[in-house]
Amino acid sequence: MRNARPRAEERYNEAHGRTRQIIEWTFGLLKARFRCLHLTGESLFYSPKKVCQIVVACCMLHNLALCRHVPFLQEEEAVDGRVAAVDPVDSEDDEAQDEEEDNRSAVIRQYFQ
Repeated sequence: MRNARPRAEERYNEAHGRTRQIIEWTFGLLKARFRCLHLTGESLFYSPKKVCQIVVACCMLHNLALCRHVPFLQEEEAVDGRVAAVDPVDSEDDEAQDEEEDNRSAVIRQYFQ
């Protein structure tokens, strides 16, 4: 039995994978529309709070553009619209990793069992 896991953990991993695909697709759309997000070298050099504000503003502007039928950049002008894989954040803090594991376990127990 290789890599045996409880069914709840398998369901959590499946849901997590589907959600991640949607998030990566969404960021791909935003990066295709807003070059300030695409040409950042995979990071915005602002505080996490400011980055959240920038992303929320881009989402609101994207929704407004959809309502007003504003097209994306023309294909030849657009920068590669593929979404890059997101690398996991390396945490050197053992306490933070323990807390992340506890949170993950709590989510699995609450929603996937």
